[in-house]
Amino acid sequence: MANDDVFLQVDIDTKEFDDKVVFSALKLSLRKGEIISIFGPSGCGKTTLLRMIAGLESAGKGDISLPMIENFSIGFIFQKPVLYPHLNVGKNILLGSKQKLNKTEKSVVLKESLAMVNLSGYSSRKVTTLSGGEAQRVAIARALLAEPNLILLDEPFSSLDVKSRRGLANDVKAILRQKNIAAIHVSHDIEEAEIISDRILLWEEICTPNNASNNNEAVQT
Repeated sequence: MANDDVFLQVDIDTKEFDDKVVFSALKLSLRKGEIISIFGPSGCGKTTLLRMIAGLESAGKGDISLPMIENFSIGFIFQKPVLYPHLNVGKNILLGSKQKLNKTEKSVVLKESLAMVNLSGYSSRKVTTLSGGEAQRVAIARALLAEPNLILLDEPFSSLDVKSRRGLANDVKAILRQKNIAAIHVSHDIEEAEIISDRILLWEEICTPNNASNNNEAVQT
């Protein structure tokens, strides 16, 4: 891969927790607009890797090179949607806006955001009444409203039934394609990974895992 094609470069010698190695010799490259899936078992360190890229965890003994883009931002979609129960769907989504919007602008933005995730007409709904798939769509709409350069997807469909999981994975891929947003998706569901990604990387192919330790579980959210 030519250097000009590299959007994100991860090169970690060692990542430890409590003086125990979680993984080592991890190398990963991502191209602009590319969607990759990292496939591996629960507890292997996938979430820890995403948190390191997002700056929520130290890179350990290694380096994570992000592109030199003005106002570069990263969106993070968690396994379970993090929504505010006292706010309706529309207000939850608008939290993602970087701009101060007037009433008319808010209406336009919400209409576009809801249509994008197939939730038209849901603006006034209480988030406590949503299904798991609907709630995750709200979280995705909020993250996309922030116009991120990179989206990190931490098994965001794992709590859904198979039909909903596959449908949402297809919808998210279409949105990322439309907006040309690069993404890293981690999963232990190979069919889900095949749906959403351009490339699938096996965990043992990109690093040397410590199969005897799941210390990363302590810091997952």
